[in-house]
Amino acid sequence: MDCSPGSWLRAPDSVLNVGLTGNIASGKSTVVELFRKWGATVIDADALAREAEAPGGAVLAAIARRFGADVLAQGGSLDRAALRAKVMGDDAALAALNAIVHPAVQQRRLELQRAAAERGDAIVINDIPLLFEVLDPAQFDAVVLIDAPVPLRRTRLRTLRGLSNEEADRMITAQMPAERKRPLSRHVVENDGTLAELEKKAQRVFAALRQQAARAGVRTEAPDQTLVLCALGAKDAAAPVLKAIERRYTDAGMRIEYATVKSLGKILKTITPLSIVATADAEDGARMAWEAAVPPRPCRLYHLSPDPDPIAVRLDLRPWGHDRVALSEEDGAGLAPRADLL
Repeated sequence: MDCSPGSWLRAPDSVLNVGLTGNIASGKSTVVELFRKWGATVIDADALAREAEAPGGAVLAAIARRFGADVLAQGGSLDRAALRAKVMGDDAALAALNAIVHPAVQQRRLELQRAAAERGDAIVINDIPLLFEVLDPAQFDAVVLIDAPVPLRRTRLRTLRGLSNEEADRMITAQMPAERKRPLSRHVVENDGTLAELEKKAQRVFAALRQQAARAGVRTEAPDQTLVLCALGAKDAAAPVLKAIERRYTDAGMRIEYATVKSLGKILKTITPLSIVATADAEDGARMAWEAAVPPRPCRLYHLSPDPDPIAVRLDLRPWGHDRVALSEEDGAGLAPRADLL
């Protein structure tokens, strides 16, 4: 397998594949946990590396052959401090280590990305400390860099890890300077203030990622077109699933119009929506209005159902803040699944 940076496989197109990185003591881990709390799927490169380096595996055996048996602790696990001492400040040794570990990590990352796509996850955050050092940033749909001034990072290393200034500087200079990473990053989060300030900055970036993820599903459609959500009445229209669909497609640049079974026919006389989504209670009424429109059946009609016919399911949707939703398309039985509502 070609493991050069340019050969890395991309994540499935249905997932917004985000690379998130930051130099040591930048606050990267704090932002990752915020993104996780807000609904992103997180793939932790360090955790994957530890998994790959487990005793008994081919990766650990290759590390021991290259760097010597003294990088193994009693019991056969990796002595990370001993290995760090051998590669710190030695570019050739670090490159050799990366060549051993990163192909296995990348393969496992791709497996997890595919699993996320199959679940209908919208945003995958790849937490990768050495993203620019060992990968091609072009493999990601967006790159987020967390950064902080070097003096502040040095202070954090002294305070939080008990390092001396010399030890802190050695760890800081071992990484590519953030100044080289900033022009290659779509989003830069400046972590030079309080935790509350960091959270506000991270929220703005996450909102932008959510819009990008939503728009990715409808990239072939012009913005400002209409999606109609049809319910039986006011109580049915307040269903959380409709509100979740509204949030997702508003982020995608679509105009959302609510209708009841009684008002749908009138709406279809004035606009031609790209799609209609009807609740289970509104299914029959929505179908009648859709068929009675002029011209009849002017757009796609989907039905929400707690137990949809698996043969007729055309779309598995994961709207914001809601579990995965299966929708049946009118006259869609036996046809290939669609990628999105529109």
